[in-house]
Amino acid sequence: MEDGNREDVLSNLPDHILLTILDRLNVRDAARTCVLSRRWQQLPAMLSQIKLDVLDFLPEGTTACYEREIVRINGAAVEATKSIMSRRDPSRNTIHLLSMKFFLRDNDTISIGHAVGQIMATHKVETAQFAILTEAHYSRRGDDDLVYYGRNFMLFFEACPGAFGGLTRLKLQDLRFGKSDICNVLLTCKQLKHLRMFNCNSGVWTTLQVEHLELGELEIVNCSFRKVVLISLPKLTQMAFHGWIAFQDPLSVGDVPLLETVDLTNVCLSSHKMVKLSEFLGGTSVRNLRLGFESEKIWVQPEHLTRQLAAVFCQLTFVHMAEIPEGYDLSWSLFILEPAPNLKELYLTVWDHLCTMETDREKRRALSYSIRKGLRWESSASRFQHRSLETLVIFGFESKEYMLTHVRCVMEAAVNLKNVFLYNRLACEMCRDNPPPSSFPFAETKKLLVEKIITSGIDSAASIHFLSGEAIWASHVAKKNFP
Repeated sequence: MEDGNREDVLSNLPDHILLTILDRLNVRDAARTCVLSRRWQQLPAMLSQIKLDVLDFLPEGTTACYEREIVRINGAAVEATKSIMSRRDPSRNTIHLLSMKFFLRDNDTISIGHAVGQIMATHKVETAQFAILTEAHYSRRGDDDLVYYGRNFMLFFEACPGAFGGLTRLKLQDLRFGKSDICNVLLTCKQLKHLRMFNCNSGVWTTLQVEHLELGELEIVNCSFRKVVLISLPKLTQMAFHGWIAFQDPLSVGDVPLLETVDLTNVCLSSHKMVKLSEFLGGTSVRNLRLGFESEKIWVQPEHLTRQLAAVFCQLTFVHMAEIPEGYDLSWSLFILEPAPNLKELYLTVWDHLCTMETDREKRRALSYSIRKGLRWESSASRFQHRSLETLVIFGFESKEYMLTHVRCVMEAAVNLKNVFLYNRLACEMCRDNPPPSSFPFAETKKLLVEKIITSGIDSAASIHFLSGEAIWASHVAKKNFP
């Protein structure tokens, strides 16, 4: 533009377009636009999406949270919450999303809760989320700290019934509850659709009982409950259960008629008993199943076809067996094919993820980690044929006999298999600095040789694709990372 004819094109856009842009920002960044002009000053009060994350108040490039810093940023989050709520345009009655992440700190949380409660009393809030952090997550704390945070949370909860009564999503971490606390929270949060608990418990060897009319998604991660009992969850569709401490009936499933996606992950020690999925998931008919092994001993007991197992897997269409330890026979994983006639996609991630594993030999011995992590299994079905499986994806493929044999077995059994995707070893940012040796066939000549070995003597129309782990197909990423 020529000097003298400059025009603020952005500010001349209609309100609804500007608000669409601002709705994509968090509260802190949206508030910064107020300095642009008088017109921009009015816009944050009209937002339909209010997203406040206490970690956005950290200095740029900072990741560590120390107590002094937590006090400062939590205070900034409180003031931002009060400001945005008090200036809210009353004519804008509907808030599509109200998402708040903050640290559990005495009066700070109650101030946030009261401000949110007042907004809920005067506005229609479609989705309201609290993600409550504790300092224990950023430093090593003991059981006494979990008790302290648990009490603080309940004081917050009891002081702000209006806010909790309107929540649809709640994420909690590092809390030790009293005997009836979780039940009271669920009774008050009648609109709750999603609940996540990380490192929470109610004391040693206690049972968590869950009953709720609206809850659709439940995540229980590294929580020290002896047993989780799903009494009645008529709208539950998705569940993640990670890190149970008892291998004798850790989960009891009651009335969950809509449950279709299940994610089960655990570290199995040498003393632990193996789990039969026909019993673990008895009473369900899941469609999507993820089994995680954390690069340690296989905790699933392969089962021959029974009526009970067939009932659990009759609607199964997708399975991902994640972080299977490297170097062990994979034939046990084939047991899932026969009772799952509708299975279309089978994913396997074979990975000794050294960044997250305990690698010190003395510590492994002291903590009863298993020396031998694999198992052997032979199917009772001779020449079994599966007619629905279309896609096999393996992350961490190596040109080793046990893997070549496994791919060959799947291709023989799955008579309508269309595609086999073989990715090389996965790596996180830390793994990339010191990658272990790989026998993945990177060269085209080696790919042709491996494909010839796999397909020799079998009749399969499936195409085999050798791919880099750094260029994973978007559809495979989405499936691998579900739920």
